[in-house]
Amino acid sequence: MLDVRLVTTSLAMLAALMTVAVAEPVKDKAAPVAQGPAEARPIRVILPAPWEPATGQREAVQSAK
Repeated sequence: MLDVRLVTTSLAMLAALMTVAVAEPVKDKAAPVAQGPAEARPIRVILPAPWEPATGQREAVQSAK
């Protein structure tokens, strides 16, 4: 015997799927943001080797100068 909750849930899911399938696509969609040359480059993260002690950000900035 079918449970009333199962039938109700199935009908709700079917109605939601039908609504989504029939809906028109959004025409006022925002244009994708174009990436400039600076944003298109990948970000490089340099990690210390396992045998080197990790340095803090302040120490790394001082050693770079």
